[in-house]
Parts: sequence; C-alpha cells; structure tokens
Amino acid sequence: MISCPIPTSLTEMDLRGAADKVLNGSLTNCTFQSFYEQMYSIHGVYFIFESTPFVHPIFSQIFYGILFTLTIFLALMGNFTVMWIILYHRQMRSVTNYYLFNLAVADASISVFNTGFSWSYNYYYVWKFGSFYCRINNLMGITPICASVFTMIVMSIERYYAIIHPLKKRPGRRATVSIIIMIWFTAFLFGVPAFLASKVDIYYFYDGTTLYENPLCLADNYPGGNESLLGQIYNNGLITVQYILPLCILSAAYYRVGVELRKDKTVGDVRHAKSVAAKKKASIMLAVVVFIFMIVWFPYNAYYLTLHLVEPIGNKMLSLYIYINIYWLGMSSTVFNPVIYYFMNKRFRVGFHHAFRWLPFVRSDKDEYQSILSQTRPSLMPPTTMAHTDF
Repeated sequence: MISCPIPTSLTEMDLRGAADKVLNGSLTNCTFQSFYEQMYSIHGVYFIFESTPFVHPIFSQIFYGILFTLTIFLALMGNFTVMWIILYHRQMRSVTNYYLFNLAVADASISVFNTGFSWSYNYYYVWKFGSFYCRINNLMGITPICASVFTMIVMSIERYYAIIHPLKKRPGRRATVSIIIMIWFTAFLFGVPAFLASKVDIYYFYDGTTLYENPLCLADNYPGGNESLLGQIYNNGLITVQYILPLCILSAAYYRVGVELRKDKTVGDVRHAKSVAAKKKASIMLAVVVFIFMIVWFPYNAYYLTLHLVEPIGNKMLSLYIYINIYWLGMSSTVFNPVIYYFMNKRFRVGFHHAFRWLPFVRSDKDEYQSILSQTRPSLMPPTTMAHTDF
C-alpha cells in the first residue's frame, strides 16, 4: 500500500507538490525515507530532501574551467606534436619511439574522450552527456591509462635488455607493432567491466525551495552493487594493475638498469662509447617519464585505496575540492611527457622548434633541423637492425 503522495509524472510541479506535502509533516505515515523508497520503486529515481551538495561560487567555476581547459589543450598540442615528429621523420621511427608514440596516443585519447567530461561531472555533480557516453567515458577513463602503464612496463623491459644484454636480439618494428596492439587489446579488456557496469541514475534534490535534477553517471551496476564482492575485486584489482604492480616492476627494472649504468664501461671504441652514452640518456629520460607518472598518480590511487578505510570528511564541498585537485594532478600526467622529451632529447627539441616555428618567440634553424633529424645515431647492432637505436 502506498502511504506517500507519489506523483504520477516527474514534472517539476508534481514533484514539488508531492514533496511539499511530506515536508509540512501533515502525512504521519509518510517519512522522508519511505518517500525516497517509493519514488525509486515506482519511477526508478532517487529523491533526497536536501539541497544539491555542490553549488560553486563563480570564481571557482572560472578557475577550474580554465585549469582543465588549459590542461586538455596542452596535452593535445604536446602529444599530437610528438606523434607528428615520430611519424613525419623516418629517422625517428625507432622501436623506442614507437612506444613513445603509443604513450602519446594514450594521453591524447584520455584528454579527448574523458578528462573534460569527467571534470564537468565530478565538479557539478550532474551528468549531461547521455547514457551511452556514460559508458564510453568510464571505458576511456580506464583503457588509455592501462595502455600507458603497460607501455611503460614493456619499455622498462626493453631498456633492461638493451643495457644488461646489449648483444641479445631485440624485437623489430613488426614485433613492436604487434606488442602495441596487444597492449591496447589487454587495456580494453580491463575497461570493459566498467563499460558494462555503467548506468545513469536520476537524483532529485529538494530543500523546500529549489528542486535540482541531477543525472549521475555511475559505474556500480555489478551484481550486488558497487560494494559487492565482485565490484570490490574489480575496483581494487584495477588499482593493483594500474599502479601497485607496475610500480614494483618498473622500480625493479630501472633500479637494475641504474646499477648497470653506474658501472664504468669506457672502452677505446668511440662508436661503442657513443652508443652506450645514447642508451644511458634514453634510459634516464624514460625513467623520468615513469617517475613523474607514478608521482602524479599516487594521490589518486591512495585516495581510492583508503576510501573505505577512513572516515569520510563531513564537509561535502571540501571532499569535492580535495578529489578535484587529486584528479587534476593525475590528468596532468598527459602534459608532462612532451615536456620531458623536449628538455631531455635534442631530436624532439629540434622537432618541437620546427613544428612551432610560426610562433614569434620560437627560433628554428633549418640547417639544424635537417641535420639533427636526418643523422643516424650509433648503435651496437649491425646496420640492418637500425630500428633498435635509441631515438
């Protein structure tokens, strides 16, 4: 038996009328909780008797709007330039650079398909982009990050063999492309559960004055819900695969590489010495890429690991701003890689100068560009295996 005045339609007038009857206390058999339960049972929506939790001052909206817009713009500009440098210049198509190209694709993908949508949703607490894109957004919030992490793991293994076993045969271009395809396929598989578990739920917030309709994009449609064993296994497993396990593997690999690089291997062969120096520079740069990635994503992963272990902050707005800043820090990783390449690799630096030579404050030397991006770097390998050179 229905004890609450549940409206037959979800128009604002009907919702306000029914909710006001509950608020004025004239219905002794209808509580806030029973109205909430019956609204969900009949209409499949959630009705909460309080103001929407997040109404932001205008300066905050402007600040975070500019911050995330600038982050997306710089990520796309930097990573598309990296892709162009590698694709357009034949001499840049080395095995190592194929992996850097893949990192750029992953960073550009999450910038295009996830960052802006997730920021808007988490900040305003309203999902405005439809049920289907809710699924796509959650898929693209996982797949590119997994692809980045898996790529860095493969690069660390490649670095390990390049330094520890320099004469051992390494994968060529075709094998590298196959590895990259497998990376994306595996990353996609890790994102599929989030895609399947995503849904849009409608929440109404009413404080007696203003009625807010907040569609929410949730990835909790597991059998038994997000707090079920299956949901927790997936969520915790994802953190393990995306951060904890890679952190261990990458730390061990680059520690071993670092120990080897510190050894004195100076020999009389100048060609050999230059090749070792090139490998050392490449390894240091890739280690910096990994280090920055792990640093900026640490707060985000720590947040989710401790989410169920610590008492939530009572101030919802403060909790939101903590999360938004942690989320931005993680997304800023998409900006850092091109900057690292620019400062730590001369070929990329010359390529960036040439790409942005139209800017009045950028100087690009045509002779240097043609010389640097056409010269062949020395290698321990025979000329037929030049694909293994470092940058």
